[in-house]
Amino acid sequence: MRKSPLRLVPVAAVAVLSLAACSSGAAPDAAEGGGSLVFASYGSAYQDAQNEAFLDPWAAESGVTVQNDGPTSYPKIQQMVESGNTIWDVADTEPYFPVANCGTLVEEIDFSNIDTSNFPEGTWSDCSIPIAQYSTMMIVNTKTYDGADAPSTPADFFDLEKYPGTRMVPGWAGAGALEFALLADGVAPEELYPLDTERAYAKLDTIRDSLTFWNTSSESQQSMEDGSADLWLAWSGRGYEAERNGAEIAPVWQDNLLAWASISIIKGTKNPEAAQSFIEYAAQAEPQARFAELQPYAPADLSAQPELDELQQKWNVADAEVQQQSVVTDVEWWAENSADAEAEWTAWSTS
Repeated sequence: MRKSPLRLVPVAAVAVLSLAACSSGAAPDAAEGGGSLVFASYGSAYQDAQNEAFLDPWAAESGVTVQNDGPTSYPKIQQMVESGNTIWDVADTEPYFPVANCGTLVEEIDFSNIDTSNFPEGTWSDCSIPIAQYSTMMIVNTKTYDGADAPSTPADFFDLEKYPGTRMVPGWAGAGALEFALLADGVAPEELYPLDTERAYAKLDTIRDSLTFWNTSSESQQSMEDGSADLWLAWSGRGYEAERNGAEIAPVWQDNLLAWASISIIKGTKNPEAAQSFIEYAAQAEPQARFAELQPYAPADLSAQPELDELQQKWNVADAEVQQQSVVTDVEWWAENSADAEAEWTAWSTS
């Protein structure tokens, strides 16, 4: 699958931790008389932190009753919308999803009370706002590999001769394995898109017999805590949680794939005023800083200033040295090509 190049979306997150907070964090007015909201996300500590940073304080100030659900599922969103029975109001999604489905599966957002000037360029769309930045990255089992000779590049991830052992990667196309395979095969970051998927699968085939897949982020974290693989391609936040719980692992930042978490209002929501109010609250610097203090994700609002402990700083994707090694995910390419890419992935992964 080869398409014409699209614009690479820049993310200027280096200064996230050095800018002063300017948001009051006050909850915008929600539906009169309180109301309710169902929020869907990816579960575990990640969703717990979203509740503490965003949902709980917003609900307390707005009087809205919040329910949680998940994990986020795009087929489930489509089924809700097509059946006319939307039970989720706001969902955390990968950033390409609202770009590809704006106005069909997700609603357009009213930006009149949202200041986008502090968001990195390209991180919001007509149907989404960013709430955090993160990386998909290589994580090393330090019981298997340690010291100066441990794997340190994408190429090492694919070197079974020098680094034998099991690898675990996300079980769908849009989660980074294709990009990581191409980087390991020598493709320069600035030439990564449009993705040469044939070349990516040829590279993945070289480790296919040593490869397993995680399909939820909690699976990847559990595997790190169990030590059941030797190398992972996984989300930075799950690496942090796993190490905090005692996993013997280490982050590898070379060619980490920088992305961001987006939230959107599901098409046909029965609580549009509450959903809009929550979006406006989550866009602010203060709750985003709180979330970054609870999880190792950089705020998308560049005016936020979270206070991080030593372990959080170890997994901090906004660190200047990390940013210098980051490759930015092109959500526009994924918005245009996700369906074809996922079909190819299914055919490959089940063959």
